[in-house]
Amino acid sequence: MKKILAAVLIVFFCSSLSFADDAIFKKIDKNRDGKISKKEYMEGVNKTFKSYDKNSSKSVTREELKTTVNVDVENTMTEADSDKDGTITQEEFVKSAEKRFKFFDKNNDGYIDKKEWDAELKRGNPNNPKASPIAPFFSISF
Repeated sequence: MKKILAAVLIVFFCSSLSFADDAIFKKIDKNRDGKISKKEYMEGVNKTFKSYDKNSSKSVTREELKTTVNVDVENTMTEADSDKDGTITQEEFVKSAEKRFKFFDKNNDGYIDKKEWDAELKRGNPNNPKASPIAPFFSISF
């Protein structure tokens, strides 16, 4: 019985991440053309950064990230804090997000289509299998 319950919970958890990530795709794709332009992507990134910057200091600390749902704090700091000073400036966050955009855009056409998006989500985040691979750059709340 415990194994069945565990399996059901795992399926539910994975499904909820998928729905959340689909909702994020739809939210970013402002013109509803089924693909995310770099402009749409970066607008979402900037909104997300502002939601993380709780004290409006133009930088995000480890403590601010800890209050954010579904963000792997250590992975985010490693990926985005390029000068390793313990804070992520908006410039650092944007540069890291631009690299992520290029990574998602497998065919280099300047857009992330649903197929590219889903492929990356399926691959997952090897550093934290429970975290969405699009975190920290997008929050469902923006």
